[in-house]
Amino acid sequence: MISRLLTLIVLVPLAVLLVVFCVLNRTSVTVSMDALGTMPNLAFDAPLFVVMMGALILGVLLGGVGTWFTQSHYRARAARRAREVQKLRHEVDSSNERLRRLREERERERAASTGLAGPQGQGALAPPA
Repeated sequence: MISRLLTLIVLVPLAVLLVVFCVLNRTSVTVSMDALGTMPNLAFDAPLFVVMMGALILGVLLGGVGTWFTQSHYRARAARRAREVQKLRHEVDSSNERLRRLREERERERAASTGLAGPQGQGALAPPA
């Protein structure tokens, strides 16, 4: 509940500022993709707020992609460790199953050597009722 309140306290003023910025910067500007000015066909007119918002969005996207590529070794390491954990869990499960079978076999051998028939050590010959 507190996080929602803090989010509203931060996001509502930012949204208001963004709307005010867009309304105040509706003036059309010429954006040229030619740094030397020799090719005027690489220019277009757009409202200033569109250019600014486009630059902001492009910057956020490029920063996110750059960060994603930079952190690829961390994701690869995490994937390797997850595979190793899965392999070790499988080994533990198979070892536990093998141990359970060995214990059952040992109990059967003990029961057979002492003349008991049941797996819980119940006698083969029941006392007369």
